[in-house]
Amino acid sequence: MFRNQRYKLLLLLVFSFAVACSPKINKYESILDGISAKPEILALHRDSVRVDIFGALPLPLLDKHTKIFLYPEYRYGEGALRLGEYAAFDGVYDNTSQAVRLDQKITFPYLKGMEKGELSLKALVFYKDKVLTPKEKSLASGLDTTPLLTRFGQVTPNEPIQDIGVYMDKDFSGFSTKLEKEFTVSFPLASSQAPGKTIPSGLYNFLIRGEKGYVIEKIKITGLSSPEDAELTNPGLAANRAENLKERIRNVQGFSKLPIETDSRSNDWFDFRLLLREYTGINTNQRESYYNVLTSNGDFAEKLVQMRQFDTYRKVSSELYPRLRSAKVTVFLQNARFSDPEIAASVFKMLQDGRGLEGFSNEHLIYAGQQAKRLEEKERIYQKLTEINPSALAFNNLGVVYLNQAQRELGKREKNILINQAIKMFREANRLQANSISMHNVGRAFLLREDYFEAYLAISEASGLEKNESNAFLRYNEGIRGALDIINGDYRLATIRFNRAPENEVNFFNKGLAYFLAEDYRQALIAFEESVQVNRDFGYGFYGLALVAAKSGDQPALIENLEKAIIRSEYLKERAMKDVIFKDYLVEPRFVRLFK
Repeated sequence: MFRNQRYKLLLLLVFSFAVACSPKINKYESILDGISAKPEILALHRDSVRVDIFGALPLPLLDKHTKIFLYPEYRYGEGALRLGEYAAFDGVYDNTSQAVRLDQKITFPYLKGMEKGELSLKALVFYKDKVLTPKEKSLASGLDTTPLLTRFGQVTPNEPIQDIGVYMDKDFSGFSTKLEKEFTVSFPLASSQAPGKTIPSGLYNFLIRGEKGYVIEKIKITGLSSPEDAELTNPGLAANRAENLKERIRNVQGFSKLPIETDSRSNDWFDFRLLLREYTGINTNQRESYYNVLTSNGDFAEKLVQMRQFDTYRKVSSELYPRLRSAKVTVFLQNARFSDPEIAASVFKMLQDGRGLEGFSNEHLIYAGQQAKRLEEKERIYQKLTEINPSALAFNNLGVVYLNQAQRELGKREKNILINQAIKMFREANRLQANSISMHNVGRAFLLREDYFEAYLAISEASGLEKNESNAFLRYNEGIRGALDIINGDYRLATIRFNRAPENEVNFFNKGLAYFLAEDYRQALIAFEESVQVNRDFGYGFYGLALVAAKSGDQPALIENLEKAIIRSEYLKERAMKDVIFKDYLVEPRFVRLFK
């Protein structure tokens, strides 16, 4: 037993000597204990992350034989982003009364997938001829990317792709879409039957061939009779002429169900006055004599007696009265190209087939472009418009087509080509006519490219081009401008923009997000609730309410609203599982059950 004790004592002396004669490695294990990071939860600001690494190194470990270098890095996924090398102590520090302070501000770019990363700090200690590696320290866990929730029409996984950009539209509500064609059918004296067995060739050919781009809406027939004695003896002659002509038109193939109205005028001088106005067989004074009688207070018969006294009556009656043995046929046509929902497909097919657009005006093409549902149709129509009638509308709208094609393009190279084409079209539209819509669309193109600085400049310039503060487009533009303010970190300014923007679920949500990021949680709560009230199918409003509940520690409200949000959006479900704002609830059973 005594020999055992002597052996143990010997080992202890050997160990103590070894420690005394070697670099004291263990003492450097605590060298990073006094260093921290602020904020403790990193946050995305614009397109980067800012962090302040600060603290002090322990004085007892610092001497002329020691140099200390620090290596911060952000680890996420399967990779790590090294954030530089910093000399914390270079061995020349000789003030033993104060600690060596460290205050290093670091900014590094945000990269996709950083939400669940960790900021760590490594150190290398050079002591004489030794290199020591103390245990690394975790400074911050997770990254708050709440600004990325901002909605501005971007493509989001598992959600419908939204149309972006603003088309220039033409108002066709006051555009003439009606056309009238008038025909006169002559009848023999005192007869209600027109010559032949069918209708006159001129009227027949028109009814069969029609007018290109128009459809017959209805026909109106007005029967007439002349003031000749043979016709005056039959009071129903004018009406009979109209009815008989109606039946003949009904017998034309394809017209049996067409609306046909009939009317008649007899013992009336209206049509005679119209003929007299263009009649050149008498002079002005003689014509005035007839007008004096026709506009007097007498009845039809009295006026006839008076005119029979004129020297010119025989000539006038023989040349004009036969023209009143007739029926007026008015064909009412509807411009089918301004009412046909298939016009875009028709024009598109003609362009594809290389056929001409005979009968189509610029207005028809603009209308077709507005009616087109498919981007391919719109592209061909607006391309044609830029060729035959270059205008701000044509170039702007073609640019919007390219913008939406880029929105749907998966290939990065192809996407950028389309964005560049869109910007070119918008700038050409602005060259032809400076306008706020095309400038706004330039901003949308840069936004799609994620060039937020250029996007903000263009969107702001678009607002400057609008003078009317109540203009609907200006209010819409301010909504996009507010979204960019959030991305740029100007949260208070964003809330002002949204006060002027249209009141819809997206703008209410973005407004709530701006207040949330500005740490005004009461106003954020109000705005998120307004978003939900406008559209309960829009899950983002519920997600915003869950964010506020997380900040206030209201677990029941968090669970209730987050459940509603993730039911409505698969994207929000995936985001919630890695959102650092919810990290304190990750082990809560009710929270975990939401994702099963």
